[in-house]
Amino acid sequence: MRIVCCNKYFFLNGGTEHYLFRILERLPQSGCQAVPFSVAYAGSRPSPYAPYFLPPPGDPGQTHFNTLSRGLGAVARLPRLVGRAVWSFEAKRALRRLLDALGQVDIGYILNIYNYMSPSVIAAFKERGIPVAMRLGDYHLLCLNYQLLYKNQPCERCVSGAYFNGMIRRCVKGSLPASLVRGAAMYVHRLLGVYGMVDAFVAPCGFMREKLIQGGFPEKKIHVIRQGVNTDVPPASGEKGNYILYFGRLSPEKGLDLLLEAYQDLAPDVDLILAGRGVGGYQDQLQRLVRPGFTQRIHFAGFVQGPALSGLIDKALLSVTPSRWYDNAPLSVLESAMHGVPVLAARIGGIPELVEDGVTGLLFAPASAADLAGKLGCMLADRQALAAMGRAARERALAQGSLDDHITKLIALFRSLGPC
Repeated sequence: MRIVCCNKYFFLNGGTEHYLFRILERLPQSGCQAVPFSVAYAGSRPSPYAPYFLPPPGDPGQTHFNTLSRGLGAVARLPRLVGRAVWSFEAKRALRRLLDALGQVDIGYILNIYNYMSPSVIAAFKERGIPVAMRLGDYHLLCLNYQLLYKNQPCERCVSGAYFNGMIRRCVKGSLPASLVRGAAMYVHRLLGVYGMVDAFVAPCGFMREKLIQGGFPEKKIHVIRQGVNTDVPPASGEKGNYILYFGRLSPEKGLDLLLEAYQDLAPDVDLILAGRGVGGYQDQLQRLVRPGFTQRIHFAGFVQGPALSGLIDKALLSVTPSRWYDNAPLSVLESAMHGVPVLAARIGGIPELVEDGVTGLLFAPASAADLAGKLGCMLADRQALAAMGRAARERALAQGSLDDHITKLIALFRSLGPC
């Protein structure tokens, strides 16, 4: 089976790219050929298919809106940016060239195509009778800013298709022009019925499935296939470090302001490490929240990956996922569990499907720094119970399925969509 995987980034930017590179590695082990189609940014990973990648909407180093919307070239880039958000004929032509070169293609697998690639790629597959499956890592199909979040509070005003709410409220980066373009694009996509061309949607959790159904997507097309864990990870061994850990992107929806407030109010005798890359200057905002007396105990470790990240997780007493948004299936929870590290997480979105409260970790009330601090104190007060939670977390993660199980279910879904 030959599968073309479409994603706008071909470098590690977030959970979607972690997932992309994991399946590109594992699908060939199941007898499939996995071919990437992406945007040719300067930081993209090498690929034999890179010559077919789509040119970026700005300079090759401008990968995000905050860089594309600044500088003298911003006005000149505007038509291409609008086209990439609404309907990119350029993206469609680029994918056609790749499909011509490949010959037989069995499945188009869509990941994150929003704003820099556009759903025109769906039409390119369907013109050739190629079935399309789409994995949903966030709420882009329901919400202008993809987070179902407004002023740090959950918001569902646009779920039913009333996108004008997000346009009026400037929900895309606080920018009226960007919000108008994004809202208009969503209305155009709805009018064209472009997402009706998708044969199957892959949701990582039941919560996201319910939101899609609420938004009018056909129930029969939405399939919950959980991410699966890397069972090659050995359980934690040796002595623990004297720290708690957050790892992932440093951005407002992640609730890190709550974590800093709770940690400093509690003032436990352990350090706090935040490992991840800041988005749009957000790390600077977080550092300004660090109070005098805590500068030597709160550590911003920057972007960490590979064995260094594994070692950091392995020695952590616990990890924290303090999300403000409807986080669906955060990879940090799964990775922590596989290392035998319990998780303290917000009771929101799909997180309660991963963390069994009181067994594999604790859940706190969303957006409550006070409850976060109280639950953190409870976990740190009983190290034996903490270790037991870690063991239970690993057992639960293994029982929920491996990455190979995910691949098996994914291939079965692909085969059900048509002849392969």
